[in-house]
Amino acid sequence: MSDSPADIFEQLNELMKRLMEQGLKEQGDQSKPFAYGFKIVLHDTGMAETPATEATPVAEPNEPPSEGTIEPIAEMYTTDDDVTVAIDLPGAEMENIHLSLINGTLTIIAGGNQLTSVEVPAVDADSMQSRYKHGVLEVKFSRGKSIRID
Repeated sequence: MSDSPADIFEQLNELMKRLMEQGLKEQGDQSKPFAYGFKIVLHDTGMAETPATEATPVAEPNEPPSEGTIEPIAEMYTTDDDVTVAIDLPGAEMENIHLSLINGTLTIIAGGNQLTSVEVPAVDADSMQSRYKHGVLEVKFSRGKSIRID
């Protein structure tokens, strides 16, 4: 394999896959969720390459190049009464974490460059409780009371 960025990421991906499989085997309880980490999304800066033979200078882009975003991993745990979403946000400051629940989608923005959304089942939005400790945000909702039809 070469040292191109694509090959390096592929090697890292394979290593993480083996580590996760090993962790699942050592965990014992296969029914318990096991996922940690985040994915990085890089955006194209839109700069075109200029051939060496072209004499005119290339104009600078109007917008600065994007540094990309980090999409944290979110896990959802449900019971008959509650829905809990856990998100890994290592290094995020509590005051820089913003939550919104719109049309069944919980959106988490942390520090301006960490963004993730999770589709949640029907919950009572007013029951939302959140806790941030040791880099993990937990957002808990009550499913609300079922409506009895007579």
